Amino acid sequence: MESRRGFLKAAAAGGVAAMIASKKAPAFAQDRGIMKIGQLGLGSHGFLGSFKKPPKSFKQKVLCKPYAVWDDAPGVAEAMMDMGFEKVIRDPVELVKECDGVHIEHADYRRVLELARPALEAGKPVFINRPFTAIIADAEEAVRLARAYNAPLMCASSLEFQPEVAGMQKFAREKGPVRSYEAFCPEPIFPWMFPHVINFAHAGLGGGIETAYFSGDYFIDIGKWVHLKQALMGTLDLTRFPEGYKPDYQKADEEKRPIGEAVSLLTYKSRDGQPPMIGYNHIGENPAPYHITVYGMGGSKTFTAGDNLFYYMFTALHDFYTKRKSPRPFEAILEQHRALTATNVSRLSGKAVRLDSLGGDDAIPYSESMRRWLIRFRLSGKESWTK
Repeated sequence: MESRRGFLKAAAAGGVAAMIASKKAPAFAQDRGIMKIGQLGLGSHGFLGSFKKPPKSFKQKVLCKPYAVWDDAPGVAEAMMDMGFEKVIRDPVELVKECDGVHIEHADYRRVLELARPALEAGKPVFINRPFTAIIADAEEAVRLARAYNAPLMCASSLEFQPEVAGMQKFAREKGPVRSYEAFCPEPIFPWMFPHVINFAHAGLGGGIETAYFSGDYFIDIGKWVHLKQALMGTLDLTRFPEGYKPDYQKADEEKRPIGEAVSLLTYKSRDGQPPMIGYNHIGENPAPYHITVYGMGGSKTFTAGDNLFYYMFTALHDFYTKRKSPRPFEAILEQHRALTATNVSRLSGKAVRLDSLGGDDAIPYSESMRRWLIRFRLSGKESWTK
């Protein structure tokens, strides 16, 4: 009769042989070295889901995975499981404890600091989807915590990592000094879209923003934007809306002007005694893709972001979590947020606003319609409106 020791030895040998044949590591070792990333809140993007289905052009081993998800709206976290999460966690603080990194997408950006604080104080990398926070004081406190606890912190537009950024920098060196630029985003929602153009220019041409001036139409109601836009074009697809949704076609027919056209006019501090650079940051109904035209003393050039926008965001996020390195300086994140906030204060006052005049309670606009819209789409089983 075979001894117990002999049986265990044979079983172990057989198991190793089977694993070698299958080229698969044992279960306990399969996730070794893979960071578990938790998401707090439903947002307008599915960045973490891309760790399960990375871009084909990404040739490295993916070292992150979506692990746990939380949201405070009933049923929403469960509805997000199709992004590849392994579990729902009911307490955001518990999620932070179980995860190696935290991804904050909650569309109510007034809660960002509350959600980010436990992870920052634990020294874990924290990504915050744009916009950074609602008020200046929260933005400054988030950065203070990141510095105090050596916690990597990232908040960015995908445009900040496009190859065109290096092209702008090269153009500015060779054809500068730069006198002005015009940046365009073909969508109108104020707090989500102005960061695209402001941050794109900031990454390529640098900072030193002095004032902001708003002109145009304030737009923040996502549902109104989508159904007016598509009803006017005759392309409204009701199957993409929650059951029972009825767009206001009469209102759409009355809407004759472009929807949500706006500009944030930024002036910059003088560089090397040169006249201040001026930036025209446009958002709104524009058929062109994301692009920026830079005007230098030696000529002008247009830089258009390519079709593969999210590949560069994917690589930036992957490096952020795995290398624990913030891709942009904290000073850049704060200045970009101040420029966005100053744009809103200008919208309210009708005057140009100096960034250094802002107080801690100065805020960007918020509407509950933004989050309600996203929740309705997720719970209805439809794709996100941004897809």
